[in-house]
Amino acid sequence: MPIERIVEYKITVPKHAALDIIFRVGLLGEFMPIDRPPKLPAPSIDQETYNSVRRLTEAARTISRYGQGQLDSTIGRFRVKATTFREFVDSVYKNGEELIGRIRQIEDSLNSAEEDLTKLKLLVNVNSLMGTLSLRNIKYIVIEAPYRVLSDFENSIRQIEDAALIRLSEAGDKVHVLVIAPTWELRRINDTIRLHNVKVIELPEGDLSNVEVRIKETESTISSLRSQLESLINSNKPVIRGILEAASVAENVIQTYVNSAVEEGGEVIARIDTIKGQISELEGRLSKLRLLMEAYNGLIKSGIKEMGLKSLEYSLFIVRGQVPPDLGKYSGYVMNIGNDLTAYLIMSNVDYPESKNVVKAPREHLTDLEASVGLLSREAREVERRLSELKGELSEMIRERDEACNYSIEEARQVSDLVTIRGFVLEKNANRFEDFLYRTLTDLAVDARVRKFTRVIQVNSINPHEAPTSEEYPAPISAFKEITYMYGIPRYGELSPVTLTAVLFPIFFGWMFPDAGQGAILLLFGVLMNVLKYNGRNSILRAMFSGKANLWGQLFTMMGAWAIVFSILNSGEVFGMDLIKPLLPWGRVFVNGTINEYWINWVLPLAMLFGFTLLVISLVLKPLNRARLGYRLDAMTLAWVPLVFIGFGLLMMNVGIIPIALLNSSFSILLTPQVRLLGAALMVLGFGGFFGSFMYLKSMPNAEVDATELMVGLTIEGILDAIANTLSFMRLGIIALVHSIFTYMTYHLALTYGLLTPVGLLIMIMLNTLIIAGEGFLTFIQTSRLTFYEVYSKFYEGSGKLYMPLRYMLTALSVELP
Repeated sequence: MPIERIVEYKITVPKHAALDIIFRVGLLGEFMPIDRPPKLPAPSIDQETYNSVRRLTEAARTISRYGQGQLDSTIGRFRVKATTFREFVDSVYKNGEELIGRIRQIEDSLNSAEEDLTKLKLLVNVNSLMGTLSLRNIKYIVIEAPYRVLSDFENSIRQIEDAALIRLSEAGDKVHVLVIAPTWELRRINDTIRLHNVKVIELPEGDLSNVEVRIKETESTISSLRSQLESLINSNKPVIRGILEAASVAENVIQTYVNSAVEEGGEVIARIDTIKGQISELEGRLSKLRLLMEAYNGLIKSGIKEMGLKSLEYSLFIVRGQVPPDLGKYSGYVMNIGNDLTAYLIMSNVDYPESKNVVKAPREHLTDLEASVGLLSREAREVERRLSELKGELSEMIRERDEACNYSIEEARQVSDLVTIRGFVLEKNANRFEDFLYRTLTDLAVDARVRKFTRVIQVNSINPHEAPTSEEYPAPISAFKEITYMYGIPRYGELSPVTLTAVLFPIFFGWMFPDAGQGAILLLFGVLMNVLKYNGRNSILRAMFSGKANLWGQLFTMMGAWAIVFSILNSGEVFGMDLIKPLLPWGRVFVNGTINEYWINWVLPLAMLFGFTLLVISLVLKPLNRARLGYRLDAMTLAWVPLVFIGFGLLMMNVGIIPIALLNSSFSILLTPQVRLLGAALMVLGFGGFFGSFMYLKSMPNAEVDATELMVGLTIEGILDAIANTLSFMRLGIIALVHSIFTYMTYHLALTYGLLTPVGLLIMIMLNTLIIAGEGFLTFIQTSRLTFYEVYSKFYEGSGKLYMPLRYMLTALSVELP
């Protein structure tokens, strides 16, 4: 199934309405914003709107701990009506302001009460240790220290000779300690406290006889406050979850605006004008340098290497064309340099405005004209380099701006505060998106600037390097999309190999894992992953049976099914027991306790032929894929590589390097001279077509041809891979043989103890479980290698990005638009 077609939109609105557009398209969930080009600056955000969003996000952080966990569908939803983004943010905060204030009030009271309780308990601990004895010049200090600094703090206190330290209690990640020290060591104690940034706890004063009563009263107060807080939270769960989701939406809108919105004018135009000014200044400087160098070289050719007027006041002007009358009024000497250049020497210090045709030569240059030419030449090269950089930057900025904006630079100078948001929509959803956008702009059109300056353009041609990829497949094939994307996401317009993965992956796995019993276990496990839902405490079971792993369940199901198919076709094994008669003529892997050579002589050649066929297909797909991606000239040349590959492969089979015919005489036709001649003819034809196309393309003017890519395609993929990759497919038969050996050994080991005895059953269960887990994982890895490296690396780039529209995950919040 091909990659879905994409439509690009450019939406220009006044800056304050851009946040409203982003907010609303996120609710629709079908628009994927394009990141702003890197050369263009981010637009600013209205300060009042920013303050409102920050206020909401700070409130959300306050109550975030109370919105964790799954939402109970019976508790209702938090509903908000809004037309604009600012209305949405303010409405959510206003609806939750009283709740947030009440939560903060209870939390402050609770924190204060818990702090009082801690101090009272510490007072009891200190009193139990030291009694009521009061010693002159001895000070008791209670310290609260985090665990991370406790050891260093204790060591520092112990270095003070007359000080002692006792641990009192622990509270979370903090420890309370008692420091006992004489008053003359208080300065060192206080310095140590400041050094380690620990907290001194001031214990309450008063009659110690009623401390226990005060503790009970404080505990009662804490219990009451916690009950109040819990009751408040339980009665306002929809509001809390709604505020949290609204804060997430607000942050998402702001982030999308900062990342995607492009100013039509403003800072963008200012940067363009600044660069143009720098270019103009450098061009003037370069023109002056070139004029001076040309004049100095002319003077040197005339035999003048220095002016020799060190003690006199004079000015030397280099003039192209006629000496201007304003300059000619100063009497002087005219020296014709040639090439319409004149050196005008005035015997006084004259200030005259320079231009592109009149330049005053610095006096320091005139003492050594040859050295000055070298100096000016180096400076001119540096100016040319910087000028080239600025022109490239300007060209790139203008290109990016024209690509991202709806207004021309001239039009944008006449307006202000306009921004453009670009994004992609699936073509099948374009009509619905346009209807939604029309309704949104109609709602916002109460603002005259929105009505006057809004522009919406559907781009005619999409840049394939920017366009995202979206694919939809039926459930069994969709599971293999995740496997394919492990290698890479197809680019927009590229041939997607998802369907090929759905065919090859189970076949490769089943071929290398041919046991019907173990395949049935995998199939059953996959079915259970799709059916069962586990939400308990065990994280492993929750990950496998939470409903989120159903794609892997489908993979296990299909791989298990194909293991059964290949057991029926190729091995006949059920947990290592020969219970099924294979349908293919070469029979079982083991015959009378020994490996069946007849089985090997058929399975290995067929694996190589199957791999050779897949490699040919992949090489045929490569030029098709390159052409679809716009590299049609490369594709024209690469189209000849499959002929070289087939020809070289046939030659290698003919001489026995690829030992298909050597393993099985049924393929002896590959050893005949006719096959050798056919292989040579295909190679000559392929080489001729390749180099003929390559030279033709090189002769074309302005033809962009990636010579490295073409030569790699010919030498590596067309020749060397014909041997290495074809032989690599022998692993299909080799790993299947190893698997059969393991299961055969397991079965016969259990048989020695009695298959139905407890020991025999335990051996069967444990070793088969180990084979399914260990060798199943190994087979999965080898399947991935064959699919990705041997096949996909030949034609598939996989350098695309997923279509991920802006979409808010709202479970408790309900936004009602007009």
